[in-house]
Amino acid sequence: MPDIMHLVEIHAPVERVFKALTTQEDISNWWTHDTKIEPRVGATGEFGFSDHQYVITVQVTDLKPPTRIEWKALSAGPAWTNTTIIFELRPQGSDTHVAFAHRGFKNADDDYARPTTRWGYYLVSLKQYLETGKGTPDPDDSDF
Repeated sequence: MPDIMHLVEIHAPVERVFKALTTQEDISNWWTHDTKIEPRVGATGEFGFSDHQYVITVQVTDLKPPTRIEWKALSAGPAWTNTTIIFELRPQGSDTHVAFAHRGFKNADDDYARPTTRWGYYLVSLKQYLETGKGTPDPDDSDF
């Protein structure tokens, strides 16, 4: 099964990066403004894109502050359903390395290629948000 993987260095402490990946307010500043999630295991989160035309529903399956976040995709189209999204945070002095993985895609096809590109874009948005205070979440993102 193909997996999406990215590694991003962010000039911010690990606790701040963890907060940006787990709270509704912070996620809305780098991924999508249409965000509903609670930072607790078992919680269900919902992320809307393109005026809620595309919705990703996840369940928080693991939280280990401040180094690990794991979500199981419950719905978001057939390619995403039952995939796992993992953020591993590795402190490096005052910086944090984010090891991202989206695992469990059945095929390396267009439904895999689109999120590969988008995750790279949104992880850069996360980096910009934490380093400058301004990310580019949906709908402020580029149309690509």
